[in-house]
This record gives sequence, structure tokens and C-alpha cells, in this order.
Amino acid sequence: MVYPDQFIPILESTGRIVELDLYIFEQVAQFLQRNAQAGHRLLPIAVNASVALAREDAPTQEYSEILEKHNISARMLEIELTETAVVSEYDRVKRLLSSFQSDGMQTSLDDFGAGGSLLNNMVDIPVNTIKLDKLFLTRCSSNARGTDFLREIVHLVKRLGYNVICEGIETEEQVQLLRSLDCDGAQGFWFSKAIPAEEFERRYLCS
Repeated sequence: MVYPDQFIPILESTGRIVELDLYIFEQVAQFLQRNAQAGHRLLPIAVNASVALAREDAPTQEYSEILEKHNISARMLEIELTETAVVSEYDRVKRLLSSFQSDGMQTSLDDFGAGGSLLNNMVDIPVNTIKLDKLFLTRCSSNARGTDFLREIVHLVKRLGYNVICEGIETEEQVQLLRSLDCDGAQGFWFSKAIPAEEFERRYLCS
């Protein structure tokens, strides 16, 4: 098993990361198409994208062509970029995300709070979902002040019109905390570690 942190930096440094983005996107489209043809229920799937995509001339056209090729609705795919990527190329990424939304896809901001701050631009960043980095939970759940701070972050982001997902969930206590904070969703090892597509299909689509 070769993990992403081993090969992604190499692809980014050689300029091949956009090819990987498109490859993964098409693999997901094929997966959805196969399950649709089998009569299984479909669930929307989020696909990571690199900030390098924002530097391309017509970055979303090939994505739309892939969806058309496999007869998949754009609403079944979500494009996810990290906060660090958005901060580093804000204007270009904003145009990129707007283009994806114009094509009918959902967009999300991953690892919010992990690196540079987007707070001054949050009012108009074109994403549907903000994913709070796991550091928010680990640092804020140990005492009442931290919990109050996390609650205010969740409510602030929701009031701005975004869905809020908290990352890095590893215990039942964390799940219950997020429910008490009215967080929209959560992801982490408590629910599942990364699994092969075939297992995902058996577990969630064929039931």
C-alpha cells in the first residue's frame, strides 16, 4: 500500500497532479455509473482536487465531459480543496470553484483551520460545505471554554450559509459532542477507515 502523502508531493513537484485528479474523478464516475446500471442506490461522493487545477486554462471542461461520458448527474460529485490551497491561490481558486458550481457540482473546503486563515474571505468563497480540521476538535473538546469556542465556530459557519462537517472523529464521545453543537456532519475513523471501492459498494450501496 502506497499512501497519498508518499506520492502526491512527487506528482505536485512534477506537474502531474492534475492528471491524477482527472483520473480519480473518472474512476468515481465509472463507479457511480456501474452501480446505477446495477440498480443500486447512489450516494454523492467527494473528490479531492489540487490547487494546480486552478492554474489550468479550462479546468472544468474535462470534468463535465467525464460526467457526460458516463451519464452521471453533476450533483453526485463534490469537488474538495483544502483551505491552504484556497489561501495560496485565492482569486484563481474562487473562479475554479464558481465554475464547478455553475456545472452543477457541489464544492467543499477541507481542513479549515489547519493552516492559513480564510476568515477574511469566508463571506464569498464559493463552496457548499466547510470541513473543520480535526485540530479544532482535539484542542477544543477538553474543557468548557474550548467547547464554547467550537460551538461558536460551528454556528458562525452555519449562519454564513455553509454546511459544517467536523473531521477526525475517533470516539463516541466526540460524536455526541458534535450532535450537541448542532454540527451538520462528521467524518473519521469512528465511522470507517478508508476502504476499497468494492467494500464501500457492498456496505453502503447494495443494502
